[in-house]
Amino acid sequence: MSFNQFSQTLEEMIIMEQFRNSYPEFPKGKLIKSESPDFIVQKTFRKTIGIELTKLHSPLVAKLKTHYPLRISGYQAPELNQENIEFTINAKNEKINIYRKKKLNHLWLMITADLDNSPVSFNLSNQLDRWIFFSEFEKVFLFELKNRKVFELNIRLNF
Repeated sequence: MSFNQFSQTLEEMIIMEQFRNSYPEFPKGKLIKSESPDFIVQKTFRKTIGIELTKLHSPLVAKLKTHYPLRISGYQAPELNQENIEFTINAKNEKINIYRKKKLNHLWLMITADLDNSPVSFNLSNQLDRWIFFSEFEKVFLFELKNRKVFELNIRLNF
């Protein structure tokens, strides 16, 4: 494992623990690091939830192929808007069949957003309540890293 892979894995584990501690309805069970999806929560032997992590992307960020380093020289987090959230969800929707191969009971997507440098000129919770996204993930979350706030997005299943 390269240093970059190790660093990304460590960061994902830290973020997942922060999410687990910040989301009161996080299911009890064993948390297992995986690939595609990034984590599996094993509630019981036959009850599992796959959780894929991703950072908020925009079409520009996707071209840069950035992953999880918190502070990339020259990297600026994309603006938190409906278009960028939709872009991020759609990018992961394209990979849903890979996640389904693990035969998990449920699939969740967690989008992390570092709003430290992103000006938010509206009440985030109210704005997110009005937006509807289409996804094949059963639950999609926006996890704001600075304040460790969890927002469950309005999802319409897209089959």
